[in-house]
Amino acid sequence: MSNISYNNAAFGYTTAGAAVKSKNSVKGKSRSNAGDGIAQPVIRLRSVLIGICTLAVCMVGPLVLVWTQSYINQVSLRLEGKAEALAAVNSEITALGLECGRLSAPARIERIARSRGLEYPVSGQIEVWEVKIPQSGECGLFAYLKQTFLGGEKSGGPL
Repeated sequence: MSNISYNNAAFGYTTAGAAVKSKNSVKGKSRSNAGDGIAQPVIRLRSVLIGICTLAVCMVGPLVLVWTQSYINQVSLRLEGKAEALAAVNSEITALGLECGRLSAPARIERIARSRGLEYPVSGQIEVWEVKIPQSGECGLFAYLKQTFLGGEKSGGPL
């Protein structure tokens, strides 16, 4: 029986009937007595926090990437819509510019004026007015109103 106790003692275990000490002792205490003191936590708090943070990053990281890609797609669609609207407005501006050029052609204006009975003025109908440049204090609408209400010569009006 002592042979069995010796073999178990080599592995650090002692049986109840054996008086053999274990070779694996920690500062005079055998392994069987090591658990009698304060219980050590199995998992440390630091490793738990690291695990939780790693899990959070693994879960939130892909969600952030998907949200970013979705936001980029939405902005791209809005940008394409604005580009299409800008192209439509530019084509409308071009069409209106051509229409304005056609409507303001001198030949067209002359034809419409003749159809309404207007003719070019003869030399006796032409008046030349001398334009007086307003001084530093007189300019624009104020000078015109001053000249109109206070009287003044016929020539020299800003309009």
